[in-house]
Amino acid sequence: MEKKSIPGRRRGEQPSLAQSCPALANWFASPLGKEILSQQLALAQPLVEGLFGYHLMQAGVTSAVDFAACSRINHRFRFNACRGQKGAAQVEFEQLPLPSESIDVALLHHLLDFSPQPHQVLREAARVLIPGGHMVLIGFNPFSLLGLSRLLFSGSAHQRGNQLRAARVADWMNLLDLQADKVERGFFRLPLQQRELLAKTAWMERLGARWHLPWGGFYIIVARKEVARMRTIKIDWRGERKPAISVVPSSSQIAARRRHQKH
Repeated sequence: MEKKSIPGRRRGEQPSLAQSCPALANWFASPLGKEILSQQLALAQPLVEGLFGYHLMQAGVTSAVDFAACSRINHRFRFNACRGQKGAAQVEFEQLPLPSESIDVALLHHLLDFSPQPHQVLREAARVLIPGGHMVLIGFNPFSLLGLSRLLFSGSAHQRGNQLRAARVADWMNLLDLQADKVERGFFRLPLQQRELLAKTAWMERLGARWHLPWGGFYIIVARKEVARMRTIKIDWRGERKPAISVVPSSSQIAARRRHQKH
């Protein structure tokens, strides 16, 4: 049976976030998607709760979970690429409708995974962050049981993304003056859709969390926007010798010096 292509999309081209969001929302509503969202929320909550400021932007591919509900920041708002997402305004993440250096915390949920322009999405999120602000980025790990499943099955919505490594994303951040301070990983079990089988592989979760194994199905990066520091140089003006003022002598002064030297 021939697969239907997305209207306006060329073969081999990453669809836009607006095109991917409906399928991703359905996948996150599945037993596997709900389990991953539950673990992401459990890991992200203490990280977000420890960040402070005045304005928090939450942007993602689904509105099923509110990662910022635990935040102490009063002004919190949500952006989404799809129309009709609960409590979220539809925007283009490649060009955010926000002034530069206006957001204290930016939370990105799988935006880089499914954007055709992940560099530009990250660049825009860094642009709106204030110096000293924080970015919390959640992405899928391609070197995991969940990521490797795309080699066998490519029909699921979560398997059509960019599949970016955490180290690669951290390198991109560094170019934008974002310093990755912490990386958390989760979902070490088999990517199964049956609730009973997911429950039976819970031991894999405990093992991965205890030993901090690098092949979790997703990662959470917390990065801080560094501020370029200017070094202040103090000059002790009282200790400095004043420069001598050189004056060109007149012809009469030169003659007087010569007479003085003869005597």
